Parts: sequence; C-alpha cells; structure tokens
Amino acid sequence: MNDTIKQTLQLDQILDTVAELTHSQLAADQLRQSSEQTDLNAVKAELTLTHEAHQLLAADVQLTFYDLDQLTVIKTKLDQGRLLNPGQLQTVLAVLTSWSRLKTVLGLRAEAAPNLARLAADVTPLSGLKRRLEQTLDRRGIRDTATPELARLRQVKRQRAAKVQSAIAQFIQKHPAQLQSRQVIQRDQHYGVQLKATYKNRFTGMALGQSATGSTVYFEPGNVAQSGRELAATISDEEAEVYQIIATLTGDVDEHWDDLQHQVRAFSRVDQIFARGRYGLDNHAILPELNQRQIVTIKDGRHPLLGSAAVPLNVHLDQNQSLMITGANSGGKTVVLKTIALFSLMVKVGLEIPAAAGTNLAVFDQILIDIGDQQNMAAQLSTFSGEMTTLVAITDNLRPNALVLMDEIGSGTDPEEGAALGIAIIDDLIQRHAKLIVTTHYSEIKQYAVATPAFVTGAMAFNRETLRPEYRLLLNQVGESEAMWLAARLGLNPRIVAAARARLAHQ
Repeated sequence: MNDTIKQTLQLDQILDTVAELTHSQLAADQLRQSSEQTDLNAVKAELTLTHEAHQLLAADVQLTFYDLDQLTVIKTKLDQGRLLNPGQLQTVLAVLTSWSRLKTVLGLRAEAAPNLARLAADVTPLSGLKRRLEQTLDRRGIRDTATPELARLRQVKRQRAAKVQSAIAQFIQKHPAQLQSRQVIQRDQHYGVQLKATYKNRFTGMALGQSATGSTVYFEPGNVAQSGRELAATISDEEAEVYQIIATLTGDVDEHWDDLQHQVRAFSRVDQIFARGRYGLDNHAILPELNQRQIVTIKDGRHPLLGSAAVPLNVHLDQNQSLMITGANSGGKTVVLKTIALFSLMVKVGLEIPAAAGTNLAVFDQILIDIGDQQNMAAQLSTFSGEMTTLVAITDNLRPNALVLMDEIGSGTDPEEGAALGIAIIDDLIQRHAKLIVTTHYSEIKQYAVATPAFVTGAMAFNRETLRPEYRLLLNQVGESEAMWLAARLGLNPRIVAAARARLAHQ
C-alpha cells in the first residue's frame, strides 16, 4: 500500500488505533503493516473473519491471548546454542496452552464463527511438546516427577536435609549460651551456627568464616559435617539431573521451533482479527456488501476519525457513474471525498465500516488520489506543478478498476487553462473506465459534469441564514461557491458586489 495515500486518507491513524487493541507488539506491528487485498473473494474472506470476531465479542465470549513478544529472547538463546531456563520453558508452555484454549473456545463457537474455528483447527497443535512440558514443569520449575531419577534424588535430598537440620537443632539445644543467635547459616553447601568467638576452640568442627567485627564465628559442628557432605553430594546429583532434563526440553523446543512459529503466526493473526472485531464493535461498524462492478452505495456513513461530529454521508453511484462535488469552501467536499476513499481502503485491510445496513462498496484494484495535502511540496514545486506531477503519475499508472479522487483539480493556475486541463484529464480517465470522485469550484468543470452522463453531481449544503456549511451531500445538485453571497453578508460594499456579479455575468 502506498504510504502517502495511507497517511493522506488517515488509514494509518485508524490502524494505529486498532493495533492498540492487540496483545503483543508482534501482532500490533503486523496489523499496522496490513497489506491491502484486491481480489473480491479474499476481501470477503478477511471481512467475514472480522465480522465473526465482532459477533463473538458482542456476545461476551471470553478469549485469552498471550504476549508473544516473550518468545524473542527464547529464539535468541536457541540461536546462540544456549539452554533455556525453566521460566523460559514455562513461557513456551504458556503459549501452547493459551493457543489450545483459544482453539477450544473457537471450536465450541463453530456454528457462530465457522471461519475462525476452521482457521484455528488448521494449525498444527504441537500436543506432544505441550504434554512433555506439562509433565516436566510446574509453577516452581522442574517437577519432582519429571524423571524417576529426579524423584529419587529429591526424596533422598529431603531425608538428608532433615538429618542435617536435626543435627544442628541438637547442637543449638545443647549449647544456647555459646551462640550469638539460634539462626542456622549456610556457606558453600555447609550448614552451621553463629558461635561466639570465645568458644570457637571448644567444639569439634570447622569454622566457615567470621563476622566483620570478629565477635561471631560461623561454625559447622562436627556432628553436622558428614550429613552436610552427603546432602551436598545429593544436591549436586540433582542439579546434574535437572541439567539433563532442561537440555532435553531445550532440544525438543528447538526441534519444533518452525511449527511453534507457525502457531505463533496463527496466534498473532487471530489476535489481529479480534482487534479488528473490537474496533468494529466499538465504532458501531457493519459488514458491507461488496461488489466488483464499481458500484458505491454508502448509507449513513460516518468518517471514523470525526466521532460525534461526523455528519452522515449518503451517496449512490452505479457501475458507470462518477461523482462531481461542488459547493462552498470548508463545506465538507474533501471530507466526503476522503470518506469514500477511506471506506474503500478499510474493507481492503479487513476492517468493517461505520455505516448503516445497505452499504455496498466496490473492491477496487487501485486507489489513486490527488489531494492538496499529499502533493509534493518537499520538492519546492508550485501548487500547480505539484498537482500536475501527481496527475501525471495517475494518468501514467492507471490500471483497470481504479478509484481516482481529485480535489480541486486544475487549481493553482489560470482558471481557463486549469479548467481545460482538468476536463481533459477527467475525460481521459472516464474513457479508461476509472471511477472518479472529483471536487471543483470551476464553472466550466461543473458544466462539463452536468453535460456528461457518466457523472452524478453533488452539492454541499450551505445555510445562507447562518452563513455556515452543513456538511451534507445533496445529490443531483450543483453547488455555488457562495463567494458573492458570503461577501455581501459579511459587509462588502454592495456597489463592489454588484460590479463583481456584473463582471461574472458577462464572462
């Protein structure tokens, strides 16, 4: 999709809003880069997925998504040939579990959302990897029952730890006056007590260190040493067994990484679909009818970025009809033009549109625009030169089934020449079967549109009492620029206004 068109029509802002409804940066980034579909069936399929998500959310169906970004660190470690830690293995399990739950929920809702259920069902479940991770991991890390050997070692460790604790407890009970504290200390897999320094040579055992002041000696009593060595050996054997378990699981994850990534992509895709569905629900959007015949019917369409200020747009253009919009400055002509184009783009990226039932949109192969705020000012071209550069690109690159939007065509130069060029360009595009939405102030272009069967004219409503535009499109009318009327109402000397009207009448 052309980024300039995306920005000019503000689709990028809408995609940003939808991206914020996803649950991972991966899904958000992919949604912002949504590619437009041009095939009618592909557009229908994507919009159907969005609509099914919209309907499920409207029915308060609860779905659990997972932050897929946590897998980035895991992939980095695998690429470096390093082992995953238990927490990272639990992350993999959490992704697999979340996907399994999502797939189950969609399966149970297959009647209401058959396409979403089918999408989830088509993804490799990785049930074997999930089962092995479940059998090996718990909330604390590696399960005692991960292997028979680990279960045995941990049982022995508990027994030997209890023996060490018992020996230390006996020492503390027999010699309380010689201790600084009854607290048990551990230094490098040795277990001991806090002995007053004056008694360090009174007992059989080994000093493990002393306090900064030297008043306390950390002391391993002789009756603890043997049990402590046995416990340390058992802990070492346990760590070796855990290492082997983690190495095996890391290899398992690495072996299935391609399938896992396929599942992650599916997870991200479903997340994006439900973000689009949430956007549709929040904005009272609908699934429009679609066609390939360049028919454009919008009923009560609301520009999604105008909120409550949006004035509903109603327009109908048959297969061979284009639209010429006229009317006062700031009357909403450009908003109408942008709304039609934006709706045409939104459906191509799978978004429902804020409009009423009965809306029917063509799926165009190409959308081209000539709007003032997207012309190339960076090249320091004049307004007219910038517009002509854009129009040259449009006429050179036009393909069949194109929607072309032109705002104030031919402006920025001599009105007669600008109008003549504008009519010639419009006529060429019409002959090449493009669908046009054009705005103009030029009388010659208005007269051309009235005389051309391919055009429907539309005027923007203007309230002459309040001197305010009403932003409503009135079809089959030709609007005035209202310059004379507005000048008179704002107090320009009647003599000057009359002279201007007389000059205009004799042109």
